[in-house]
Amino acid sequence: MRFALVIAVVLLGLTSCTFQTNFSARTAAKHYEQGNYASAIQYYMKCVAEGDQSAETFYWLGMSFYKHGDLEEAMFALERSVEKDSADVVVMERLAAVNLDLGNIQQAGSYGKKAIRLDSEYVEAYNTLGHVFFEEGRLESAEYYFTYSISLSKSMRRKSIALSSPMSYVESQAEAFNGLGEICIARGSLYRALDYFGTANSFAHDWETPWFNKGRTYEALGNIKAAEIAYQRSIDLAPGNTWAYKNLARMYRRSGRESEAMTLYRRAMRVDSTDAECYYGLAELYQEKGDNKNAADMYNRAVDRAPDDPKAYSRAGRANMLIGNYELAIEFLSGAVQLQPQRAGAHNALGEAWLAAGDSVEAQEAFENAIALDSLYTLPLRNLGAILLRLGKGSEGLQYYIRAARLGDGNAEEFLRSRGLRWE
Repeated sequence: MRFALVIAVVLLGLTSCTFQTNFSARTAAKHYEQGNYASAIQYYMKCVAEGDQSAETFYWLGMSFYKHGDLEEAMFALERSVEKDSADVVVMERLAAVNLDLGNIQQAGSYGKKAIRLDSEYVEAYNTLGHVFFEEGRLESAEYYFTYSISLSKSMRRKSIALSSPMSYVESQAEAFNGLGEICIARGSLYRALDYFGTANSFAHDWETPWFNKGRTYEALGNIKAAEIAYQRSIDLAPGNTWAYKNLARMYRRSGRESEAMTLYRRAMRVDSTDAECYYGLAELYQEKGDNKNAADMYNRAVDRAPDDPKAYSRAGRANMLIGNYELAIEFLSGAVQLQPQRAGAHNALGEAWLAAGDSVEAQEAFENAIALDSLYTLPLRNLGAILLRLGKGSEGLQYYIRAARLGDGNAEEFLRSRGLRWE
């Protein structure tokens, strides 16, 4: 009796677990379809925790991560799916695409080729390989794969109609034509590129990428009005993508429409507050207006958004120097040195901050470090020479000015000339 009771309890537990897993899977799928990818991730993770470690579950978990922008997590989940089922061409192609987005070009190519070996009629794999070869600079190979994708799409479309199960390949054809357009840009065939992007849009009316590429192409051709329309169309179709905002802002800035450029950068920042390039662009515009305080604030915020980008620290440091905030400038420029210890310019900038703060000892060490890294860099030579002169070490200081002058530094030449000194 006790044994039967134990079996009944176990079966009840398994039934409960299966019910919970099925509920989690249905809920996850619902959230995915609605575009609630964070919630989909949560429920697919719950499926895994409840014992559903099937290839399908890991695939949809990976796709949820991919749609949410978590590419590393997407790659890991898709790899688990492939481990469970190495013959699934869809998963293999998606794994290739994710690796491509992560910049793992060689790995992306490997997965793409495996996908084609699994199914030589899987159109998406040819497009993915076209992108791989494009990134490698192998334009002829990229052109071949995109062209073959278009031909195969037409063939598969006819075959599906003959089998009374019509399938649409418009998205695949749009992607291939867009890829051919990008190849034309790389080759300098801009008008032909516009034709390809237009064809891509004819297949996928609401796809923003060909519109963005049209904007780039029209801008390169100097047709600012057409570029503006194309970029704005891209923004309308994909308001969550900051690339069109930034390109249009840069174009406005070059054409003297600074206030409109600033508005676009602010809109882009509201869309993606982590995009440091938006802060750089806005900061540069503030600097051009002479508003160094707001420029420094933008660069400071860029550091928060890009804590591993030495450019953010360097720009923030220099901007804070301009407004006399030397302590913060030193902090940022020290961060730039830590991130790029072999860059002479970073050490020189730090030295200038220490010098502005009145600490000649720290400044001298920073300039010496810069010179040790690049003995042909004239700015730290002059800076060190100035410190030594200030410290009463005239002969030693002049030698650094002479070294800089012999390297062609005009400021050092003028300094020596004004004192009747020669350097040849």
